Amino acid sequence: MIAAGLAAGAAITFGSMLLAAGLLARPEPLADALDRLAGNGHARRSAAGGIRNRTIGWFGDVLARSGRDTREIDRDLRVTGRTREQHLADKLTAAVVGLTLPPVLLLIVSLGGVHMPLAFVVLAATGLAATGFVLPDLLMRRRAAERRRGFRYALSSYLDLVNVILAAGAGVETALADAADAGHGWAFAQLRSALARARLAGESPWRAFRRLGEDLDLPELRETASGLALAGTHGARVRASLQARAQAMRSRDLADMEGHAEAATERMSVPSVVLVVGFIVFVGYPAAYEILGF
Repeated sequence: MIAAGLAAGAAITFGSMLLAAGLLARPEPLADALDRLAGNGHARRSAAGGIRNRTIGWFGDVLARSGRDTREIDRDLRVTGRTREQHLADKLTAAVVGLTLPPVLLLIVSLGGVHMPLAFVVLAATGLAATGFVLPDLLMRRRAAERRRGFRYALSSYLDLVNVILAAGAGVETALADAADAGHGWAFAQLRSALARARLAGESPWRAFRRLGEDLDLPELRETASGLALAGTHGARVRASLQARAQAMRSRDLADMEGHAEAATERMSVPSVVLVVGFIVFVGYPAAYEILGF
Protein backbone atom coordinates (compact mmCIF):
# COMPACT_ATOMS: atom_id res chain seq x y z
CA MET A 1 0.00 0.00 0.00
CA ILE A 2 2.79 2.43 0.93
CA ALA A 3 4.71 1.53 -2.26
CA ALA A 4 1.63 2.18 -4.39
CA GLY A 5 1.14 5.58 -2.73
CA LEU A 6 4.78 6.53 -3.30
CA ALA A 7 4.58 5.45 -6.94
CA ALA A 8 1.41 7.47 -7.43
CA GLY A 9 2.98 10.53 -5.82
CA ALA A 10 6.10 10.25 -7.98
CA ALA A 11 4.02 9.88 -11.12
CA ILE A 12 1.88 12.92 -10.21
CA THR A 13 4.98 15.03 -9.51
CA PHE A 14 6.66 14.04 -12.79
CA GLY A 15 3.51 14.65 -14.78
CA SER A 16 2.96 18.04 -13.13
CA MET A 17 6.53 19.08 -13.97
CA LEU A 18 6.12 18.13 -17.64
CA LEU A 19 2.72 19.80 -17.82
CA ALA A 20 4.09 23.02 -16.32
CA ALA A 21 7.05 22.93 -18.71
CA GLY A 22 4.69 22.57 -21.66
CA LEU A 23 2.36 25.36 -20.53
CA LEU A 24 5.13 27.79 -19.58
CA ALA A 25 6.79 27.79 -23.00
CA ARG A 26 9.39 30.44 -23.70
CA PRO A 27 8.86 33.06 -26.43
CA GLU A 28 10.02 32.05 -29.89
CA PRO A 29 13.51 33.41 -30.68
CA LEU A 30 13.71 36.01 -33.45
CA ALA A 31 15.97 33.85 -35.63
CA ASP A 32 13.51 30.96 -35.42
CA ALA A 33 10.58 33.24 -36.29
CA LEU A 34 12.40 34.66 -39.33
CA ASP A 35 13.34 31.15 -40.45
CA ARG A 36 9.71 30.03 -40.16
CA LEU A 37 8.36 33.05 -42.02
CA ALA A 38 10.91 32.54 -44.79
CA GLY A 39 9.46 29.09 -45.44
CA ASN A 40 12.71 27.24 -44.76
CA GLY A 41 11.17 24.62 -42.52
CA HIS A 42 10.21 24.61 -38.88
CA ALA A 43 11.82 26.73 -36.25
CA ARG A 44 15.19 25.59 -34.94
CA ARG A 45 15.60 24.57 -31.34
CA SER A 46 17.24 27.09 -29.09
CA ALA A 47 20.41 25.97 -27.32
CA ALA A 48 19.16 27.57 -24.10
CA GLY A 49 15.74 26.03 -24.25
CA GLY A 50 16.08 24.24 -20.93
CA ILE A 51 14.86 20.80 -19.95
CA ARG A 52 11.72 21.00 -22.08
CA ASN A 53 13.54 21.69 -25.35
CA ARG A 54 16.29 19.16 -24.64
CA THR A 55 13.76 16.44 -23.83
CA ILE A 56 11.65 17.15 -26.90
CA GLY A 57 14.74 17.47 -29.08
CA TRP A 58 16.11 14.15 -27.86
CA PHE A 59 12.77 12.47 -28.49
CA GLY A 60 12.56 13.97 -31.98
CA ASP A 61 16.06 12.72 -32.77
CA VAL A 62 15.08 9.23 -31.63
CA LEU A 63 12.08 9.25 -33.98
CA ALA A 64 14.26 10.53 -36.81
CA ARG A 65 16.83 7.75 -36.31
CA SER A 66 14.09 5.11 -36.21
CA GLY A 67 13.71 5.44 -39.99
CA ARG A 68 10.10 6.64 -39.85
CA ASP A 69 9.06 8.82 -42.78
CA THR A 70 8.12 12.19 -41.26
CA ARG A 71 7.40 14.07 -44.48
CA GLU A 72 3.65 13.56 -44.20
CA ILE A 73 3.71 14.70 -40.57
CA ASP A 74 5.75 17.76 -41.54
CA ARG A 75 3.18 18.66 -44.22
CA ASP A 76 0.34 18.33 -41.72
CA LEU A 77 2.25 20.48 -39.25
CA ARG A 78 2.79 23.10 -41.93
CA VAL A 79 -0.93 23.11 -42.72
CA THR A 80 -1.96 23.42 -39.06
CA GLY A 81 0.67 26.08 -38.36
CA ARG A 82 2.50 24.16 -35.64
CA THR A 83 6.12 23.16 -35.21
CA ARG A 84 7.44 19.66 -34.65
CA GLU A 85 8.55 20.62 -31.15
CA GLN A 86 5.04 21.74 -30.20
CA HIS A 87 3.55 18.54 -31.59
CA LEU A 88 6.02 16.35 -29.70
CA ALA A 89 5.29 18.33 -26.53
CA ASP A 90 1.57 17.59 -26.96
CA LYS A 91 2.29 13.90 -27.48
CA LEU A 92 4.52 13.64 -24.42
CA THR A 93 2.11 15.62 -22.24
CA ALA A 94 -0.87 13.45 -23.26
CA ALA A 95 1.16 10.26 -22.71
CA VAL A 96 2.27 11.37 -19.24
CA VAL A 97 -1.28 12.34 -18.27
CA GLY A 98 -2.54 8.93 -19.41
CA LEU A 99 0.28 7.22 -17.52
CA THR A 100 -0.40 9.05 -14.25
CA LEU A 101 -4.20 8.82 -14.28
CA PRO A 102 -4.56 5.16 -13.13
CA PRO A 103 -2.12 5.56 -10.17
CA VAL A 104 -4.04 8.66 -9.08
CA LEU A 105 -7.31 6.74 -9.24
CA LEU A 106 -5.66 3.88 -7.33
CA LEU A 107 -4.61 6.28 -4.59
CA ILE A 108 -8.09 7.81 -4.37
CA VAL A 109 -9.94 4.49 -4.15
CA SER A 110 -7.36 3.12 -1.72
CA LEU A 111 -8.16 5.96 0.67
CA GLY A 112 -11.76 4.76 0.58
CA GLY A 113 -10.81 1.20 1.47
CA VAL A 114 -11.27 -0.22 -2.05
CA HIS A 115 -8.41 -2.36 -3.38
CA MET A 116 -7.60 -2.68 -7.07
CA PRO A 117 -5.28 -5.28 -8.64
CA LEU A 118 -1.87 -3.87 -9.46
CA ALA A 119 -1.84 -5.64 -12.83
CA PHE A 120 -5.02 -3.82 -13.83
CA VAL A 121 -3.47 -0.49 -12.91
CA VAL A 122 -0.34 -1.24 -14.94
CA LEU A 123 -2.35 -2.32 -17.98
CA ALA A 124 -4.62 0.71 -17.73
CA ALA A 125 -1.66 3.09 -17.40
CA THR A 126 0.08 1.51 -20.40
CA GLY A 127 -3.05 1.66 -22.56
CA LEU A 128 -3.87 5.25 -21.64
CA ALA A 129 -0.27 6.33 -22.22
CA ALA A 130 -0.25 4.74 -25.68
CA THR A 131 -3.62 6.33 -26.46
CA GLY A 132 -2.43 9.72 -25.31
CA PHE A 133 0.71 9.39 -27.41
CA VAL A 134 -1.23 8.59 -30.60
CA LEU A 135 -4.21 10.92 -30.05
CA PRO A 136 -2.40 14.19 -31.04
CA ASP A 137 -1.47 12.60 -34.38
CA LEU A 138 -5.10 11.76 -35.11
CA LEU A 139 -6.31 15.21 -34.10
CA MET A 140 -3.62 16.89 -36.18
CA ARG A 141 -4.51 14.86 -39.26
CA ARG A 142 -8.16 15.76 -38.81
CA ARG A 143 -7.39 19.48 -38.51
CA ALA A 144 -5.05 19.29 -41.50
CA ALA A 145 -7.71 17.56 -43.61
CA GLU A 146 -10.26 20.23 -42.69
CA ARG A 147 -7.83 23.01 -43.60
CA ARG A 148 -6.97 21.39 -46.92
CA ARG A 149 -10.67 21.09 -47.67
CA GLY A 150 -11.15 24.76 -46.86
CA PHE A 151 -8.17 25.66 -49.04
CA ARG A 152 -9.74 23.83 -51.98
CA TYR A 153 -12.98 25.78 -51.47
CA ALA A 154 -11.05 29.06 -51.39
CA LEU A 155 -8.92 28.10 -54.39
CA SER A 156 -11.95 27.75 -56.66
CA SER A 157 -13.10 31.26 -55.63
CA TYR A 158 -9.58 32.55 -56.17
CA LEU A 159 -9.49 31.18 -59.71
CA ASP A 160 -12.83 32.85 -60.45
CA LEU A 161 -11.42 36.17 -59.24
CA VAL A 162 -8.31 35.70 -61.38
CA ASN A 163 -10.49 34.93 -64.39
CA VAL A 164 -12.56 38.09 -63.85
CA ILE A 165 -9.45 40.27 -63.54
CA LEU A 166 -7.96 38.68 -66.66
CA ALA A 167 -11.19 39.46 -68.53
CA ALA A 168 -10.69 43.11 -67.57
CA GLY A 169 -7.40 43.15 -69.47
CA ALA A 170 -4.85 42.66 -66.69
CA GLY A 171 -1.77 40.50 -67.03
CA VAL A 172 -1.39 37.08 -65.44
CA GLU A 173 0.89 38.14 -62.58
CA THR A 174 -1.18 41.24 -61.84
CA ALA A 175 -4.37 39.19 -61.79
CA LEU A 176 -2.83 36.64 -59.42
CA ALA A 177 -1.70 39.34 -56.98
CA ASP A 178 -4.95 41.37 -57.09
CA ALA A 179 -7.12 38.28 -56.61
CA ALA A 180 -5.04 37.19 -53.60
CA ASP A 181 -5.36 40.66 -52.04
CA ALA A 182 -9.15 40.58 -52.47
CA GLY A 183 -9.69 37.50 -50.29
CA HIS A 184 -9.54 36.83 -46.57
CA GLY A 185 -8.75 33.78 -44.46
CA TRP A 186 -5.92 31.31 -44.07
CA ALA A 187 -5.94 30.11 -47.69
CA PHE A 188 -5.68 33.60 -49.18
CA ALA A 189 -2.99 34.47 -46.61
CA GLN A 190 -0.94 31.50 -47.82
CA LEU A 191 -1.37 32.59 -51.44
CA ARG A 192 -0.35 36.17 -50.63
CA SER A 193 2.67 34.94 -48.69
CA ALA A 194 3.76 32.70 -51.58
CA LEU A 195 3.39 35.56 -54.07
CA ALA A 196 5.31 37.95 -51.80
CA ARG A 197 8.20 35.50 -51.42
CA ALA A 198 8.24 34.94 -55.18
CA ARG A 199 8.33 38.68 -55.82
CA LEU A 200 11.20 39.19 -53.37
CA ALA A 201 13.13 36.20 -54.73
CA GLY A 202 12.57 37.23 -58.34
CA GLU A 203 10.87 33.98 -59.37
CA SER A 204 7.62 33.31 -61.20
CA PRO A 205 4.33 33.07 -59.23
CA TRP A 206 3.51 29.64 -60.64
CA ARG A 207 6.75 28.25 -59.31
CA ALA A 208 5.85 29.62 -55.87
CA PHE A 209 2.38 28.06 -56.16
CA ARG A 210 3.91 24.72 -57.12
CA ARG A 211 6.18 24.84 -54.08
CA LEU A 212 3.25 25.79 -51.85
CA GLY A 213 1.21 22.90 -53.23
CA GLU A 214 4.05 20.50 -52.43
CA ASP A 215 4.50 21.90 -48.92
CA LEU A 216 0.79 21.70 -48.12
CA ASP A 217 0.18 18.48 -50.12
CA LEU A 218 -2.44 20.09 -52.39
CA PRO A 219 -2.55 18.47 -55.85
CA GLU A 220 -5.11 21.04 -57.06
CA LEU A 221 -2.69 23.89 -56.44
CA ARG A 222 0.13 22.07 -58.23
CA GLU A 223 -2.11 21.47 -61.24
CA THR A 224 -3.13 25.13 -61.23
CA ALA A 225 0.55 26.13 -61.13
CA SER A 226 1.24 23.92 -64.16
CA GLY A 227 -1.55 25.60 -66.15
CA LEU A 228 -0.30 29.05 -65.18
CA ALA A 229 3.23 28.10 -66.20
CA LEU A 230 1.99 27.26 -69.70
CA ALA A 231 0.30 30.65 -69.91
CA GLY A 232 3.32 32.52 -68.61
CA THR A 233 6.02 30.78 -70.61
CA HIS A 234 4.31 29.62 -73.81
CA GLY A 235 1.51 32.16 -74.11
CA ALA A 236 -1.28 29.59 -73.83
CA ARG A 237 -4.87 30.72 -73.35
CA VAL A 238 -5.27 30.75 -69.59
CA ARG A 239 -8.79 32.09 -69.06
CA ALA A 240 -10.61 29.05 -70.45
CA SER A 241 -8.29 26.72 -68.55
CA LEU A 242 -8.81 28.53 -65.23
CA GLN A 243 -12.57 28.66 -65.72
CA ALA A 244 -12.77 24.94 -66.49
CA ARG A 245 -10.55 24.12 -63.50
CA ALA A 246 -12.65 26.27 -61.16
CA GLN A 247 -15.87 24.59 -62.34
CA ALA A 248 -14.36 21.15 -61.87
CA MET A 249 -13.22 22.06 -58.36
CA ARG A 250 -16.66 23.42 -57.45
CA SER A 251 -18.30 20.20 -58.69
CA ARG A 252 -15.90 18.14 -56.61
CA ASP A 253 -16.42 20.36 -53.57
CA LEU A 254 -20.19 20.06 -53.93
CA ALA A 255 -19.96 16.27 -54.06
CA ASP A 256 -17.65 16.35 -51.04
CA MET A 257 -20.07 18.50 -49.04
CA GLU A 258 -22.98 16.22 -49.95
CA GLY A 259 -20.99 13.22 -48.79
CA HIS A 260 -20.16 14.90 -45.47
CA ALA A 261 -23.82 15.86 -45.01
CA GLU A 262 -24.96 12.28 -45.61
CA ALA A 263 -22.34 10.97 -43.18
CA ALA A 264 -23.50 13.47 -40.55
CA THR A 265 -27.10 12.37 -41.09
CA GLU A 266 -26.14 8.75 -40.54
CA ARG A 267 -24.23 9.63 -37.38
CA MET A 268 -27.31 11.42 -36.04
CA SER A 269 -29.26 8.16 -36.18
CA VAL A 270 -26.78 6.30 -33.94
CA PRO A 271 -28.05 7.75 -30.59
CA SER A 272 -31.64 6.85 -31.50
CA VAL A 273 -30.64 3.26 -32.31
CA VAL A 274 -28.71 2.96 -29.03
CA LEU A 275 -31.69 4.35 -27.11
CA VAL A 276 -34.09 1.87 -28.74
CA VAL A 277 -31.76 -1.06 -28.03
CA GLY A 278 -31.38 0.04 -24.40
CA PHE A 279 -35.16 0.33 -24.03
CA ILE A 280 -35.68 -3.16 -25.48
CA VAL A 281 -33.09 -4.62 -23.10
CA PHE A 282 -34.63 -2.74 -20.16
CA VAL A 283 -38.13 -4.03 -20.97
CA GLY A 284 -37.20 -7.53 -22.10
CA TYR A 285 -34.73 -8.46 -19.35
CA PRO A 286 -37.37 -8.99 -16.58
CA ALA A 287 -39.48 -11.17 -18.91
CA ALA A 288 -36.44 -13.21 -19.99
CA TYR A 289 -35.40 -13.56 -16.34
CA GLU A 290 -38.83 -14.94 -15.35
CA ILE A 291 -39.15 -17.25 -18.37
CA LEU A 292 -35.68 -18.76 -18.20
CA GLY A 293 -35.78 -18.99 -14.42
CA PHE A 294 -32.35 -17.52 -13.68
